[in-house]
Amino acid sequence: MPRPVLFLHAFLLLAVPMPVAADPLEEILAAAEADCSSFENGAFEPGDAVLEVDLDGQDPIDRIIDSSRFSCSTAASMYCGSGGCSLHAVIGDQSWDFQAEGWRMIDWNGLPILLVARDGGWCGGAGAQICFEAVNWSAGQMMTVMPR
Repeated sequence: MPRPVLFLHAFLLLAVPMPVAADPLEEILAAAEADCSSFENGAFEPGDAVLEVDLDGQDPIDRIIDSSRFSCSTAASMYCGSGGCSLHAVIGDQSWDFQAEGWRMIDWNGLPILLVARDGGWCGGAGAQICFEAVNWSAGQMMTVMPR
């Protein structure tokens, strides 16, 4: 009698779809839209905030979500503050978040590097000063000399 039960359990495990890992891009956009709509029923527009970039030097292509390009009809500064805007680097099903005044991708002899402009408070200076953090990905990890 135990055999049919084991077989039935094995069959049910095979027949039930496995949960798919959430796409960080969709989660980030949904959170931004929820923030906007929760403030006086605003209308959210992602604009050209989602950009395809190569962050790790491997296929498939990666994405940057630059919240400075978001808009909310009821709030002029919903996604940015005096210290910058949220910047999200998405590789596969992982994402990393930065507070950024701006950003650029640079190439160092074939190694893609994300250069993040930070307000001076991140680097021991005043908020009005700008400093830079260089970030690259290696073996699935974000690498930087910036303190955690």
